[in-house]
Amino acid sequence: MVSILRDNGLSALVASESVELLASGLVFTEGPLELLDGSLLFEDVKAEKTYHLAPNGTVTLLRENTGAANGQTFGPDGLIYFCEQTGRQISRMKPDGTNVETVVTEWQGGHLNSPNDIVGRGANGWLYFTDPPYGVTPETRTLQFQGVYALDPKNNELHLLLDDFEKPNGLAFSPDEKTLYICDTAHYHVRAFDINEHGGIVANSGRVFATQDPGKPGGPDGMKVDMDGRVYVAVALGVWVYSPDGTLLGILELPERPSNLAWRGDGSILAITAVDKVYQVKLKVKGLLPPLHPKS
Repeated sequence: MVSILRDNGLSALVASESVELLASGLVFTEGPLELLDGSLLFEDVKAEKTYHLAPNGTVTLLRENTGAANGQTFGPDGLIYFCEQTGRQISRMKPDGTNVETVVTEWQGGHLNSPNDIVGRGANGWLYFTDPPYGVTPETRTLQFQGVYALDPKNNELHLLLDDFEKPNGLAFSPDEKTLYICDTAHYHVRAFDINEHGGIVANSGRVFATQDPGKPGGPDGMKVDMDGRVYVAVALGVWVYSPDGTLLGILELPERPSNLAWRGDGSILAITAVDKVYQVKLKVKGLLPPLHPKS
């Protein structure tokens, strides 16, 4: 049976009788992303490898020497844009893993720290990403802040949106794309920001949306949102699910600490990367597929 901790309505949203194991024997999985044919790409950050999980369940190695690729999403050109943790850049590739090319490495002459997670916004086609210090040493840093950026892929122009995070990590938009949620792993909370018509942050709109208290190490990491505006956050203990007003609905317990999430199929299947494994669980609600996904 699926185990729900601190249940405050979450159990009513779960359709699966158990959490299904999709892959195992890896090192540290991240960045799940469903492709148009129903297959799933995911990263093994510490092994610097990209894997392809076919609809029939077969797992194959797609790419090596990834620069510790982490979060990934679709851009408006149908290519996959991904964060390189040790490569310290945003890159892109075709869905089959070919034609890998660098998109952006610097902000105003300073090398990016360690891009972590990335999400698209349908209204303007921009890509938003976080840049914590996980993959950089103090002596090689040239940016002395941990930024959140917006990238215009039409011209690779970079906009710095926020610079007051300690460890910015997962991020996701509300269904109307007027709110941007961003995890700060170090502070065990998710912040929310209003987005203006141009895709920027509304001044002084930042607030703490939710705070996590798992009782063990493992702050908020990857994050996704469903079509009704519920927010799903990968934290120690499992996937923490919140109503749009920030009320905790419960925690989908997992054997390992989850790192990131992705919606699959018709949107009712939640894929979960968790340390050396990949899982999925079916829900009674549907999630928001990446807004720049070819089938969105």
